[in-house]
Amino acid sequence: MKILALIGGSGSGKSTVLNGLRDHFGPRASVLSLDNYYKPKSELPVDENGETNFDLPEVIDHQSMIRDIDELRLGHPIELDSYTYNRDVMQSEKIIIEPSEWLVVEGLFAMAYPEMEERVDLLGYIDAPASVRLQRRIDRDGAERGYTEDEVRYQWKQHVRPADEAFIEPWKKRAHVVVDNEHHWQEGLHALIELMEKTSN
Repeated sequence: MKILALIGGSGSGKSTVLNGLRDHFGPRASVLSLDNYYKPKSELPVDENGETNFDLPEVIDHQSMIRDIDELRLGHPIELDSYTYNRDVMQSEKIIIEPSEWLVVEGLFAMAYPEMEERVDLLGYIDAPASVRLQRRIDRDGAERGYTEDEVRYQWKQHVRPADEAFIEPWKKRAHVVVDNEHHWQEGLHALIELMEKTSN
């Protein structure tokens, strides 16, 4: 099994690229989302104003994630509870992930843990300007996650951008493929697919 890490800042458009990969590879690729490894809100760090910070690598139970990745590498399916974004109005669901030719590990901090470097075969980086990503996040988090615009803007300034600069953006120069998701994202997707197919052979 080959592993692709798919990273990019919040609102960069990972889901768009991920859907393109799913369309191309079908059952040849399984997807493991870091979202499903968030620790309970009671265990997450808070900032100086007492607000929960979801944008640090330690909010992810990465030891369980690594364990599950290794199970899939051994050919064993895994079972997860879907993440509810720590909102009581959302219900968790059971997810079964089957081993396949490719495992796509997607999430903000997919490369933030040393154990991942030795497991990942390819790194894809999804790129978009901060201003574009902020507007996408305002639209998404309001509609899907119940956050107000003020909440989103606070998180963006205090948590998201510092995390981008510390843990995500440094990987851009090390990525095998950078997908420009403001303009011609299809070109980046096709380049990523082509490289994955070559790596499979």
